[in-house]
Amino acid sequence: MNLEIYQIIILIGIGLIVGISISFVGQTGQGVVLPIVLLFTGDIFLAIAVNLINDLITSFTVSIKYIRRSQFKIKTDIMIIIGIAIVVSIFGVLILMTTPLGKIYGWFIPLFITCLGLFFLKNGFPTTDKVQKMVKNINMKISKRRKEKNQIENLVKAQESAFHSHRESFEGYIKKGTKIYYILAIIFGVFVGLNSGLFGGSSGLIFVLTLVILYSYPLKKGVGTALFLSVMVSLSTFITYQVLGLIIFNTIFVDLQISLFLAIGSIISGLISSTYIQKMSAVTMGRTIGIVIVILGIASLIVYFTS
Repeated sequence: MNLEIYQIIILIGIGLIVGISISFVGQTGQGVVLPIVLLFTGDIFLAIAVNLINDLITSFTVSIKYIRRSQFKIKTDIMIIIGIAIVVSIFGVLILMTTPLGKIYGWFIPLFITCLGLFFLKNGFPTTDKVQKMVKNINMKISKRRKEKNQIENLVKAQESAFHSHRESFEGYIKKGTKIYYILAIIFGVFVGLNSGLFGGSSGLIFVLTLVILYSYPLKKGVGTALFLSVMVSLSTFITYQVLGLIIFNTIFVDLQISLFLAIGSIISGLISSTYIQKMSAVTMGRTIGIVIVILGIASLIVYFTS
């Protein structure tokens, strides 16, 4: 499609927002990319594919800082979750393309996006402190039936002191090889796959939680690794959209112009915000972007039901 000047300016602006969004503990940019591409094209598959490639580019850009500082480590058993996520995402794309779900998504995605924007308006972006609290709450619920109270309290104290450390790992709540370990690995993998295949999300925040809870990663190393894992899943799902698009619809879901201008904004803000993001107010920034998301979501709904 041929873009007007105002559309190019909007896309670069949306890209800037995505770079900031992903810098907050890997939060995907789907909240702003999906509705804007839907407004410009009316194609839900194209919107998801564009968001995947943009999340991929932005996640890789933001991860450069972490990789240079050695805040990155791939363990072989993490491939369990990646494998599950990729397989589930392929089935997710297949279901979306071969069932009435794809048509329902025309209104469901904008509605979902609007609810996401309202959540950001209330809570702001997830921060390292919020992630630490989420990890603690999840671990307490998992561990309270398996450990004595004093053992849990000791683990909480140990993790709080090590959460922001530069260690390779620290003592976790969940022992490798246990039943709950594999159950959680499967649950996290399925969730990431569904989020990627059905919604085009990079699931960076879910990866962070997974790495900290299951693999006892310190937070910074978890974020750096999660961004790289997000790249792997986003790339796989993007390729799946193109392959199945050719097989089922005899088309590919790519728009180079939209992707280019989104990427320009995302790369610029991703490089800047990955260095200075923690100095910004996550609540204020999240609420500001929440307003943008709500407006885009409502606009997409209006266009869907009136066109």
